[in-house]
Amino acid sequence: MDPSTSSHALELQNLNSASSGNQEDFTCMAPKIYKAAAEGDTNILEGMPSADLRVQLTPNKNTVLHIAAQFGQLKCVVWIIQHYSADSSPLQRPNLKGDTPLHLAGREGHLEVAKALIRAAKTVSERDIESGIGADNTMLRMTNNENDTALHEAVRYNHSKVVKLLIKEDPEFEYGANFSGGTPLYMAAERGSRDLVKIIIESTNREMVEDILEWKPDLTKEVDENGWSPLHCAAYSGYVSIVAQLLDKSDESVVYLRVKNYGNKTALHIAATRGRKRTAKLLVSRFPDCCEQVDINGNNVLHLIMMQRRFFKRLIKIPWMNVGALINEKNVEGQTPLHLLADSQLRFRSDYIRNKKVDKMALTNQNLTALDVISLAEDLTGRKGGIIQSLKQSKARVGPLLWQKTMRKGKNSSKKVRDKGSDISFLRKVSDSHLLVATLVATVSFAAGFTLPGGYNDSDGMAILSKKAAFQAFVVSDSMALGLSVTAVLCHFCTALSEKGLQLAVLLKFAYLLTKLGVGAMVVAFLTGLYAVLPHHSGIAILTVIICVCCLVLNYALLGEYEKNVEARLYMLESKLDLGKFFRIRT
Repeated sequence: MDPSTSSHALELQNLNSASSGNQEDFTCMAPKIYKAAAEGDTNILEGMPSADLRVQLTPNKNTVLHIAAQFGQLKCVVWIIQHYSADSSPLQRPNLKGDTPLHLAGREGHLEVAKALIRAAKTVSERDIESGIGADNTMLRMTNNENDTALHEAVRYNHSKVVKLLIKEDPEFEYGANFSGGTPLYMAAERGSRDLVKIIIESTNREMVEDILEWKPDLTKEVDENGWSPLHCAAYSGYVSIVAQLLDKSDESVVYLRVKNYGNKTALHIAATRGRKRTAKLLVSRFPDCCEQVDINGNNVLHLIMMQRRFFKRLIKIPWMNVGALINEKNVEGQTPLHLLADSQLRFRSDYIRNKKVDKMALTNQNLTALDVISLAEDLTGRKGGIIQSLKQSKARVGPLLWQKTMRKGKNSSKKVRDKGSDISFLRKVSDSHLLVATLVATVSFAAGFTLPGGYNDSDGMAILSKKAAFQAFVVSDSMALGLSVTAVLCHFCTALSEKGLQLAVLLKFAYLLTKLGVGAMVVAFLTGLYAVLPHHSGIAILTVIICVCCLVLNYALLGEYEKNVEARLYMLESKLDLGKFFRIRT
């Protein structure tokens, strides 16, 4: 018998065994072939006869193409496909559970493998004569034993890129429900996958919207009983492609329509309120003047962004969004976007605060600056200290009337004395803990100066390693650590002699800065001292450098978070203890 004929007969026998469930009538896949397909080793597969690869199956009737697709081995998938370039059956062949290779690639989220399988199906010359559709669409629409397509599998395991690909390749097909009653859209919604819901709706509705607009373009101007136009609805849901279609086909006036029962908001306001960044950017890019419109409360698009605790960095960078009239515009309560940024305690945006066009001293109707707003607010997110410090560094100042209100609330002199006493007590507690750290650094640095690395020369008493650059760096950094820490100790000593709260706060901040620099210098001294006595090209020397540098970076990162909170507290104490002097201090 001809070898090709016998291998074809064996392949048919395996297929019949798969359909009957008889596991004794098929050729088991050799372990080395399974491992080669799973690991992407095409060298082993090239050494096997093509006929053998066709007939070997796993107990679940997976072919080598199933295995390679399941494990995401793109190179192996391409190699296998090339051996079946004129045949679509391996692409559409189901395993015992009815899964094709595309099912497995979609389930595991292997995007490139799915692309390769679809490309291969498109190149197959033979077409399904009965249905009149191509091999690629046939493969995309095939269902397994649970009536799931590859799209169902990709949705089930939340592989958004694969979902986009599968819908894009067959946008006209209406995917039905599986045996559990779930369509791809239902499954995405059931699992709370908002991104997948959006992808499916946008992709499947694009053609429908295009047909409707071709049929009756004037529908873009129509509004429902609540005043919502199609553009408002698309902006609300964040369907960027549909918004673009509506803008292409509609009259310009649609962009400026307002929804009266939704705060008199335009489509741009709705997109900003809902956090639809791409939609907002598209609207502003197409119609720059729409950003000048305000809602019923006088809020422009920047107000609404800040109110939603979101920051659209790319939107702010658009030239016509970066104008003083828009950035500093006040709503009916006199609030600018900066006031709302402070009030919502939005994650700090230094690029926005440093913008010279932002008026840091703008007052609300209650005569409060942005710094006043954040100072009076409760720390809801743990960012209050950082925001106060950032505003202060950007030359933001308190409003004069805030302190008048504070004084009116504190008419009881005995209460003010108690408050002042508690503030000074807090400063002294902080000073005590900082003094301990500064003293420790000074002690260690002083001791290191008399126990030099490498020792001394017995003849003249000079340091043995004095000519080494690492030793010289050790001496300099150790001296800096000693000098900085001793100065910090003296600052803390001065705080013990002072009863003025403002003076205590300033001395404490100065001592803290010196201590922080002293700690850094001490770590550098330790690093250079060890490096001086170790072989420079040894592994232990390099490892020591890496460890010390990483620890130094980590320590300063932790100090940065601590500093934000302490700086904010000190700032408030400075302001409470002496307002007049506060305005003359620059830290």
